[in-house]
Amino acid sequence: MKRFILPLLGLMMLAFISCEDVIQVKLNNKNADLYAVEAKITTADNPTVFFYKALRVDNDGAYTGISGATITVSDNSQPSKSIRLSEDPSKPGFYTVPKNENYRGQIGKEYTVTIEYNGTTLTGKDFLARVEPIDSVKVEPSLRGDKRFLGVFIYGMETPGVGNYYKWDIFINDSLINGAGYMAFASDELVDGNYISGFEIFTDYHDPAKPEERKLKYRDTVVVKQTSLSKQAYYFYYQLSGQSSAGGMFSIPPANIKGNFSSSDGKTVLGIFTAHDVSLSNKAVIDDSIEIQLNERQ
Repeated sequence: MKRFILPLLGLMMLAFISCEDVIQVKLNNKNADLYAVEAKITTADNPTVFFYKALRVDNDGAYTGISGATITVSDNSQPSKSIRLSEDPSKPGFYTVPKNENYRGQIGKEYTVTIEYNGTTLTGKDFLARVEPIDSVKVEPSLRGDKRFLGVFIYGMETPGVGNYYKWDIFINDSLINGAGYMAFASDELVDGNYISGFEIFTDYHDPAKPEERKLKYRDTVVVKQTSLSKQAYYFYYQLSGQSSAGGMFSIPPANIKGNFSSSDGKTVLGIFTAHDVSLSNKAVIDDSIEIQLNERQ
């Protein structure tokens, strides 16, 4: 399985000693004031869309949601089934399905998000592929750090047929681990149709002298959400993982990440629309037996 799981380097550290040159980077406004979208639909949840204005790279302020847009989600059925989203009055720019309505994703359909605002139309499409259910999830000491750190391992069948892509969201005590540095996603390039036994999707790297930095603690519960990805979504996350580690001597140059939205005015649109099938795992508990194994290496 071709995988990209961050942080990939874990405990490996490279030190470089060099002269420092201060380089003044000139920023222009060519790609400023762009629209950005974060949208998704799953087989377990109704679609959501966050529509906002992107920020310059030297601006660390909060994103400003855009109110007053007309947003619809439709599928490729004949005739097409569509729904118009409503803006959440407490969250500017955040659009959801109206109350008492349901529009969950269905496997095998292509979905389109259409955003109309201020004379401009933005469009994004994605295909919702099937995902195999997770047999089980385990938390145990990881070989990546000589068993000094806990890892999260998944078990289950891989969908037959080359060209399947996966993303895993990890919840600790029902809270999602956020951040590009904790993304876990993969393709089936080398394991098509095989049973996946103990595939490690997360390693809890931390300073062993500072146990308070552990993310996986004694008595915590862990649940994994396994979702399908389209090919274009997979490569979006691939780009995102590369950009999240940019800045080093050998890293890729920073750049806007190519998503799947287009605009009627020809301008770049940042962000992506994704469609997922969802499989939830069992709830793994970090119990005494796991903690004893971990303590033996401390």
